[in-house]
Amino acid sequence: MLYANGTASIVGPFDLDSKGVKYDTGTTWNYLPKSAYIVDDDPQCGQVTLAQGLRGQCTIDAVKDASGNYVLQNPQPGTRGTLGQRVIEGPGQWRFDANVQKTFRISESKSLQFRMDARNILNHPEPNAPTLAITSANFGTINGKTNLHRQFQGQLRLTF
Repeated sequence: MLYANGTASIVGPFDLDSKGVKYDTGTTWNYLPKSAYIVDDDPQCGQVTLAQGLRGQCTIDAVKDASGNYVLQNPQPGTRGTLGQRVIEGPGQWRFDANVQKTFRISESKSLQFRMDARNILNHPEPNAPTLAITSANFGTINGKTNLHRQFQGQLRLTF
């Protein structure tokens, strides 16, 4: 793959729309259904000759569905993958930010403004991006989360 920017090839029915974050254990979430996709040896490894003793050195992987049919695999040498880049979107963010402000008139030419900004009011953690490399045993899982804590910031402004 040129500059490690390659993508996998779709070789079976791979539904890009049936995803959703499902809590598993600890800090791991299943982004693509874990029971639906299995990482296994790429079928291209079978084409490496036994006579040269290289078949055991083949380290590329592919993804199978629950029925054992290949759905994603590494592209053939000299070709580009058909999946495309950035076609599987991450789970998104669940953040609620807000602000409130009030201006008090002190005199005809002077005013005092109070402003309060709040980030992540609901204090939800955000899952990291899912592992989408087909060479990873953690394909389709999200390992970890960002701990964005609730934050408040106050401001005073005197206008004269």
